[in-house]
Amino acid sequence: MAPVVMLGALLLGAAGSQAVAATCAPADHGPILIRSDRDFTSANGVSSGSGTAADPYVFSNLKLNDLSPGYGLKVDNSRGGVTKFFNVDCVQSIFLTAPPKGATLIWLVGVRSATRISNLSANSGEDVASTGIRLDSSGNVTMDTLSINKFGVDGVQLNGSDHITILHSKLKAMRNGVSILNSHDISMGDPCDLSAANGTCNDFTYDDGRGIFVQNSYNVAAQYTKTNADDSGGILLDGAGTFSVTLVNGVASGNGPICPQSGGVPTGDKVDTIAGIAVTNGAHDVNVKGYTINGNTLDITNGGNGLYTNPCTGLTETLKGQPTPPGGGGLDFNGNCYHTEFGFFPVPASSCP
Repeated sequence: MAPVVMLGALLLGAAGSQAVAATCAPADHGPILIRSDRDFTSANGVSSGSGTAADPYVFSNLKLNDLSPGYGLKVDNSRGGVTKFFNVDCVQSIFLTAPPKGATLIWLVGVRSATRISNLSANSGEDVASTGIRLDSSGNVTMDTLSINKFGVDGVQLNGSDHITILHSKLKAMRNGVSILNSHDISMGDPCDLSAANGTCNDFTYDDGRGIFVQNSYNVAAQYTKTNADDSGGILLDGAGTFSVTLVNGVASGNGPICPQSGGVPTGDKVDTIAGIAVTNGAHDVNVKGYTINGNTLDITNGGNGLYTNPCTGLTETLKGQPTPPGGGGLDFNGNCYHTEFGFFPVPASSCP
């Protein structure tokens, strides 16, 4: 089994020592596509830097409201043409123009150099296919002080990426706050006041899906992170390729449901794993400590029971097909405050007063 990544360790070497922009005053800018080093120009939003590790190029003070090609800022290194270092700081977007198939505000493909994305504020108005930040086959990226609101798919989506850190960020999306797919060495959060209404903790909220969705990914660590569900649940750990997951000192809760007035049909997933934290389909070696967990249906679940309770009507129905398979071995949920569970043997000890 691969060792669990230490929280905070991923900050080392991340994006150099870029300081927060002295003045964040975004100005309108069209879509930006970087596919080679020669594309790092002032016309493409670069405000400073020489492209070295010590002095990276900086994209800053950008208002990216035109996402008509499917992105606001895309750095595509799929052909190896990008060798320079860069950071992104002070970006705003309200998605005035986006294609029907959707768009990603900031999209990195094949970027391996240490990169920092910080001070981003965006609202897509619940566009049905919008994602805030997407990383494909990228690594060594730190995201800090993001405010991503009402995105149609994911706040942050990681695909085949590694050594990623997320700090001091609010991610609210219709689907998942953070989707971690086929990725590894992911760190989220640092010590903060979880009781503060407007603090510096990571706060991942959403409507239909989960705050954190992890699928076939390993060495995933989160601390001092709040996941507040409207519907389906706080955290879902899925797949036999998901292992070495450590969750420490956080909140995973469900405060829904959202019940449209017509028909009383809730939004969210119609599944048998609606819970504050769910482990499914062989995910293994999961350690959860110091969490307060409250789910709409169950607080914690290891696999599904084949039932779906409509939170709008209170009626329970049996779902077609087999119940969702449980996780694998090495599930340690002792030392958390929760009240209801399914599928754990032995039942974890609760720390509630």
